[in-house]
Order: sequence, then structure tokens, then C-alpha cells
Amino acid sequence: MKLPVQITFRDLVPLPSVEPEIRRRAAKLDLWTSDVMSCNVVVEATGNRHQQGHEYSVKINVHVPGEEIVAGTHHQDQDIQRAVHGAFDAVDRQLEDYARQRRGQTKLHEPSGKRAVPEASTEGDDVEKPS
Repeated sequence: MKLPVQITFRDLVPLPSVEPEIRRRAAKLDLWTSDVMSCNVVVEATGNRHQQGHEYSVKINVHVPGEEIVAGTHHQDQDIQRAVHGAFDAVDRQLEDYARQRRGQTKLHEPSGKRAVPEASTEGDDVEKPS
């Protein structure tokens, strides 16, 4: 990674167990591709629930040449560790796809508007139809 990991905590005090885990998982992003330029992680406590606790959301933006890979708001959980792991798992999958595309190992599908249409059979055209 060309730039250090940037971690932001919103509406919560940084937990000592979370930051090292984020740094460890971010360091592993280079295993998929060495093109990772930067990684920004935002950990946010949403809502102030006294009865059931906070819901934590983790958003990750990874910049690679020509693309920005994002794990968005759908990684929420009441357990902050599960939210972190879910977000990083999503980024890992997207980086794996990015690396495959860069190596040319993905299938390129035909655009939907340019499908080949089989030609109609001309057999039986010379038969006259009764009127």
C-alpha cells in the first residue's frame, strides 16, 4: 500500500481491540494486488440505544489505479468485530475480482443488444399455401 491506512471513528471512542484488527486486515489487501494506493476506513456508531446497544457500521474505500472499491453501509452489526470483518470480506471479494480483470482472467460477455439471431429456415418456402 502506497499510503498508510486512514481510520476514522465517528460517534464512539476508538476501541483498543478494533484499530489493530483494521490495520492487520488492511495490510492483507496487498495480497490480492500490489496496486492498492490507499485505504480509508470509517467506523461509526449509529443510534444511541440504551436498551439494545449501538449498531456499528463500517465503510471502507480502497483506491486502485482506475477504480475505487467501496464496501458501503450494508455492513452493520451490533458486534463491532463482525461489522469490521464483513466490510473487509466484501473489499477482499471486490479486490479479487479487480485482480482477475487486470490479469485478463474474466469472461467478457457479449453486450445484450448484439446477440446473434439464428437465421430462419428457408425450407418449405416453395410450398404453396391453400387459399
